[in-house]
Amino acid sequence: MFRTGLLFLGIFLFFAKTAFSQTDGDPENRAEWERLKKQSITETTFRAACDLMQATGRTNINRSYDMLAEYVPLVRKTGNRAWVHILLMGWARARSSMIFSKEAESLYRQARENAGNHTRFYREAIVGTVLMYGEWGKMDSLTKYLEIGEKESLKAHDNESLSFIYTFGGMTQLSDTARLRKSFQRAMEVAKDVPNKNALFTAKYNFAVHYYRNNPQKQVAEFEALLELAKDSSLNKYPRKLYERTAFTFRNAGPSVYYQLMQINLLLTDYENAWKFAELFYNATVKPNPMGIQAAYFNSEIAIVKIYQNDLPAARTYLTMSRNLFKVPEMEIPYYGYFLAAGFLAEKTGNYKKALTYYEVIRKMGGTGVGLNLLPSDIYYAHTLILTNQLAKAGQVFDEFRPKLKNVEYTATGFYFYKYYADYLKTKGDYLGYGIAQERFSTIRDSLTNLNKYRAIQEILAKVRIRDKEQQIARLNEESLARDRDIRRERIFYSVAFGLAALTIVFLILYLRNRQIRSRQKEELQQRMLEQIEKQRHIELMEGIMQAEENERHKIADQLHDEVNTMLALASLNISSTLENGIRDNRTEQKLHKTQEVLTSVSSTIRGISHRLTPLTIERSGFRKAIEELAETVNLTGKIELETIVFGFEDNTKYAVSYLNDLYRIVQELVHNILKHAQATDALVEVIEHEQTISIVVEDNGVGIPDDSINNGKGLSGMKAKVAYLNGQIEIKRKSDNGTLVVIEIPT
Repeated sequence: MFRTGLLFLGIFLFFAKTAFSQTDGDPENRAEWERLKKQSITETTFRAACDLMQATGRTNINRSYDMLAEYVPLVRKTGNRAWVHILLMGWARARSSMIFSKEAESLYRQARENAGNHTRFYREAIVGTVLMYGEWGKMDSLTKYLEIGEKESLKAHDNESLSFIYTFGGMTQLSDTARLRKSFQRAMEVAKDVPNKNALFTAKYNFAVHYYRNNPQKQVAEFEALLELAKDSSLNKYPRKLYERTAFTFRNAGPSVYYQLMQINLLLTDYENAWKFAELFYNATVKPNPMGIQAAYFNSEIAIVKIYQNDLPAARTYLTMSRNLFKVPEMEIPYYGYFLAAGFLAEKTGNYKKALTYYEVIRKMGGTGVGLNLLPSDIYYAHTLILTNQLAKAGQVFDEFRPKLKNVEYTATGFYFYKYYADYLKTKGDYLGYGIAQERFSTIRDSLTNLNKYRAIQEILAKVRIRDKEQQIARLNEESLARDRDIRRERIFYSVAFGLAALTIVFLILYLRNRQIRSRQKEELQQRMLEQIEKQRHIELMEGIMQAEENERHKIADQLHDEVNTMLALASLNISSTLENGIRDNRTEQKLHKTQEVLTSVSSTIRGISHRLTPLTIERSGFRKAIEELAETVNLTGKIELETIVFGFEDNTKYAVSYLNDLYRIVQELVHNILKHAQATDALVEVIEHEQTISIVVEDNGVGIPDDSINNGKGLSGMKAKVAYLNGQIEIKRKSDNGTLVVIEIPT
């Protein structure tokens, strides 16, 4: 009943996705199965049996069903309900997905009985039962189990199962848009806080499919928004083993969205975008397993897209691959999507008689030719009848199809209907009707053209906004550098003036004291000299800090100049080249992809620079979170395992942000030195808040710091200056078992 919305949820058996390469024809495979059946069932042997059944199902699905039928009774004898639940749920989903509904009904009943009432297994079986009855169209049974599922899920506070129940219930209310919208909104609301995103994605996906089924423009926006959610690890890394998850799983979330966007763009006659998503879909589903069960079907779909692009050689290649994978005579292929592609291709190449043969096969199969494809074959069948001068039959097909135009008139369906209907009336000699049909066709064509132009303009405006934002950031950075230079000059001037004034006062006092009390001259002179040395040390510290800041700003300036400007120039060159050559340039897509990579790199670079200028996490989430995010960033590189221990810092308002920034910069510099010089695989950062001091301990298992770098390293000199500026102490030493240990104490 609602298979369109769950196209990739269960259309292929769970056996089709496996990492095993054995086949049922291998005697070792059969021998292994006989050996497993004779062994006592443990967790290890149970998983081995599941893996073997999945491996067998890759090439011989019926044999894998026989293995299940043999194994389930053996597992029942163990009394382990969890194992029985795994087998029954996988078996039931597989049979239901291939529309063996009666067998699936029996298997789900066994799963419910095995689970027992008011258990997680029971709720999972109810969800599967609801999905099965919805696909089967048995409304009485569906209503019954919808009520049971809602009651059980609410009682157990099982929001994941409850969301599935609301989603599958909403898909039975397609004629009542208000109830349909309410059901999907309830499903999305209860699923929003569930860590596993299967329920949330299922609700959003089917909301886009069903609620906006008559508004392809809105569907495009909804599915494009779903692309980000489709990247969630709980969707991309769905269990590939039979025993890893028994709850409902939305398989192939990303490819499902790609497929919908491919189809909707075809409806909007935006063939370039249709191919973009078709290629993403093909790369994700067929290329990893070109001999898989789904490859035969999907090659036919990709052939249709290439035909719309007028790339007939490529279309013929995909169609040939599809025919070979079905491994039956052409006219016995059980999928009318193949005949739609074959008829369309034959029509495009002028072989109208052959096209009619293919289209008539579709009609004999009882479908309109949509298959997995959204575009009907009846329109092309009528067009081919016109080309073969069978006008009466063509008129009959047009009349039969006309009521189906409701709600889809301003899509490719209406576009081609009126285009070919106008040809029919012209051939028939009805020039008045021809003029009306041609005018309708022109209106639809202009509407779709304007819509696609609007979408293209919106994409360009988005890129322009990004570029303007980048330029604004660059200007702000330049202004910041200029302000820093002015402040630095003022600091130097006042420091020199203060030093000169202090020296003058010191000498004057010494002169006066020399005349007054000679006996105290030596003591006073020593005291003043100590003060002078201390002041000079502070001046040197200030100069060291300013030099470190200058070096940092030079790094940032170099990065902006060498990386960002170059990448922006490259992006601009690619886009300019694309615009000059026009959208038909066969290198357009490559250039745009490269531009996208460049802009992504620019974004990452700017983001890194921004974080180096000001660690905003300290202000937003506190010092502890900033240190933890630094460790997460380092660990993501895979080069080193960085562990952090942070005690204290519970009150984010206790210290000034500038003080915490200084502490963070010290830790950041130490970590940077480890990454750059230590050649370490493990490192530890401890930051502990005491009553009157902050202690920082950093150690690694690297090659150890050279003796000549302890006092002469530029990075260490800047860091020592920062520690001294905070009146702290630092100790750096090489550990006896290699590696480096740094201990810093800074007063609060």
